[in-house]
Amino acid sequence: MNARSIALISTFAALAIALNTIRIPSIFWPGFAYSFCEIPVLVAFLIFGFKSGFLVEALHIAGQEIFFPAGPAGIVVYPMGFIFVPLMFSGIYLASKFLARRAASGKQISEKKRALYFAGFATALRGGIMPIIDYTIMYGILLPLVLSITIPAAHIAALVPSFIVYNITNALYVVPVAYLVAKRVSKYLKMETSIPL
Repeated sequence: MNARSIALISTFAALAIALNTIRIPSIFWPGFAYSFCEIPVLVAFLIFGFKSGFLVEALHIAGQEIFFPAGPAGIVVYPMGFIFVPLMFSGIYLASKFLARRAASGKQISEKKRALYFAGFATALRGGIMPIIDYTIMYGILLPLVLSITIPAAHIAALVPSFIVYNITNALYVVPVAYLVAKRVSKYLKMETSIPL
């Protein structure tokens, strides 16, 4: 890792922390909001690869805890980024492998289609796996442990549609924007990306 990469990783982490100030409340999942802080993290994953992207997410979570503390619940909620951001990146990685096979068979893939495949695969992974993790791990184990209260199973079950809608809609705006930003940044800086964009 050279000085340029370290400076860019630090910049993406700082940008992700700063974007925590912009939050759009979710009307269907109490206490949760849409934000743009995941975009720079996913851009780092796309440009630099998994290890560097994970480092950006770690710095971002540390910054969230320092500058935007959410009390005991934040200790549980913020680290969930270690799960859902790599899930979206994994979806993009699988989409890139799928598109490489299609390209090898001679099929042309436009930039719009590529972005749609990336968003579709990432949304499918996050929307399919995160609600299960939210139900079992976050609400079933971690929040009761940290908050020292028992959350009724009926209450958690009633939130499942919210888990699904939130995770799907979040990936649907984060992935296409991160794709476009990563494409422009890598082109401007003349850098090879970890995934062909």
